[in-house]
Amino acid sequence: MSNWLTLKRLSEKYGVSESTLRVWKCLGYVTSSVIENVVMLDEESVIHFWEMRKTKGLNEEYLEKLIKEKEWERDILLSKLDDELFLLRTSELHQPLFHVIIQELGQLITNDREREIFLAISSGKPISWVAANRGMTYAQAVETYSSILRRLGENPGRIATFRKRVMDLMFGKYDTEDPTNIPLYNLVDTRAHSILYGEAGMETVRELLQYTSRNGWNSLKRLRGMGSMTYHHIINTLSNAHFIVIGEDGSIALSPEIAALIL
Repeated sequence: MSNWLTLKRLSEKYGVSESTLRVWKCLGYVTSSVIENVVMLDEESVIHFWEMRKTKGLNEEYLEKLIKEKEWERDILLSKLDDELFLLRTSELHQPLFHVIIQELGQLITNDREREIFLAISSGKPISWVAANRGMTYAQAVETYSSILRRLGENPGRIATFRKRVMDLMFGKYDTEDPTNIPLYNLVDTRAHSILYGEAGMETVRELLQYTSRNGWNSLKRLRGMGSMTYHHIINTLSNAHFIVIGEDGSIALSPEIAALIL
């Protein structure tokens, strides 16, 4: 039958500090329970571990080593969880960008059937669903998808050429390799440029996008002299020039092409 005693009582009875007893309890070396909101230890388990500690040489130094190992294990587990959470958040945040990239890559695949398989699996459709829909086995669907990826990877120059063609189509009129380096005075009207440069020192589109990424788009409204008309002029100009995308709910995000340059 268990004989439950408080940490203080056991400490007085056996000359073991309460902090050490608490460590034993946390590491599971002794049996513990909470009775009426008070931590209690089973005296028999404490005696058993105390005797084992003496016979096996579990001195304070060794216990400290065990504690450190447990702390390292905890830190490793937490870091892995943090990494996985970061990837999940990043995937959700940039899902629109990933979707555009997948669609662009799909245009490089000339075989209609292979293109549909690539787009379906890359967009998150279960491989089993794609296989059944295409009259294929699971293994055949995996092999087809893997083959498509290999061929795309074998010719990165084709992907780069395709991207350059898209960028030229969207930003070619500015005659620059990096459209984010365009001076703001070439894009917005004189009043808007005066406020952006005079109040926040912004000279290029990149500086404007970096500023709003840090502070939010509403931060522009707090600049001295920034009225509603000027603010909407800036937003509409950036949208029409393909630098940002305005959602149906009024949200503002970088266009996929520009996000790839800013991130």
